Amino acid sequence: MPFRFAVVCSSNQNRSMEAHNFMSKRGLLVKSYGSGQQVKLPGTSLEKPNVYTFDTSYEY
Repeated sequence: MPFRFAVVCSSNQNRSMEAHNFMSKRGLLVKSYGSGQQVKLPGTSLEKPNVYTFDTSYEY
């Protein structure tokens, strides 16, 4: 049975997704997870990030 890997960060963005991409391209079985309540992306200011639930689709 092959190893399976998980990458985790608060918002499941940036470094964890880069690690997921790197590992996946090399044929490893990897899944990504977020430990926070929501995905937070930069917004118009530090006080106003774009916030989404984890089940929000890219077609949002």
